[in-house]
Amino acid sequence: MYETISWQAPEHEHQEHTADWYWAVGIIAVSFSIGVFIVGNILFSVVILLGIGTLLVHAKTPPKIISCGLSRKGILAGKTLYSWESLESFCIIEEHRDENIYRGAKIILISKKPFMPHIVVPLDQNVAEDVHEALSQKLPEEPHQEPLPDRIMRRLGF
Repeated sequence: MYETISWQAPEHEHQEHTADWYWAVGIIAVSFSIGVFIVGNILFSVVILLGIGTLLVHAKTPPKIISCGLSRKGILAGKTLYSWESLESFCIIEEHRDENIYRGAKIILISKKPFMPHIVVPLDQNVAEDVHEALSQKLPEEPHQEPLPDRIMRRLGF
């Protein structure tokens, strides 16, 4: 049995954007917000603008490097520990690059908790085999897809 396996990885995949991308997202958001405002839903219009503003700030901010690891208690991602008892299964997605879209290696965990069914932990390719072996001893491996919101946000460039 392993003692601990640890690695560091960016907390999310970061894409550099041109000024045109920011203008396009801003114009689409403002247009949608104005349309909703005209229909009479002022609050939803404000929520749209605040949400897009937050996403734009997030897209501009480079990711922090977080410490991740496996221990006897569970999986650590940043400051959050996911205990083995709260997890059902895992899948490791390898690093992949096609066209302009990059997808880093990650562990997808299925949780027993109903409000947090998918947990995505970034993975360093250098420790992928050790992590796979250690996870196989604790959890069943099942094929999982990356969560739909993650795929949509990557396609949109966030």
